[in-house]
Amino acid sequence: MNEVFDQITKMVEDGLYSVMNMPEIVLFNILALIVLLFFVRTFLWKKVTLYLEKRQSALSEAMDQADEERRVAKSLQEKSLKEYENMKEETRQLKERLTQDAYKEQEKLISNAKEEVRRRLEQAEKDIEFEIQQANEDIKQSIKEIAFSAASRIVKREIDESVHQDIMDEILKESEV
Repeated sequence: MNEVFDQITKMVEDGLYSVMNMPEIVLFNILALIVLLFFVRTFLWKKVTLYLEKRQSALSEAMDQADEERRVAKSLQEKSLKEYENMKEETRQLKERLTQDAYKEQEKLISNAKEEVRRRLEQAEKDIEFEIQQANEDIKQSIKEIAFSAASRIVKREIDESVHQDIMDEILKESEV
């Protein structure tokens, strides 16, 4: 480590020594630097600055374009979010309306079915009542016929009580068939 430090110290001393002991090298270096600056300024400076300006302009345009695209994207995102919320609300309203319509239709169908059942029951009751009346009329007619038949047979014969009973049983058996 000491060796490295010694070498660095020696180089610094040699550099300072050369500047003090040989001023023409320093003047030559300054002159070369001035020529180099003149050459760079004359031939390269405009191209370098023009390139840097174009690069700066391109970067500025890219930044502006990126900012604009970011604003457009944000605007589109907000618009899409609003449309999504609107669609969500419309869907909710549509679902609610369809549900209400379905309940109304269900109630209507139930009401119609109840009315149809009530109407059919009334018709069945009327039919049953008519059938009962018809059966009663048939029974009355049969009884009349049996009574008339029995009376006519009784009148044809003058018979005693036991014969009379036998005739009545016979007539009842005939009417059951």
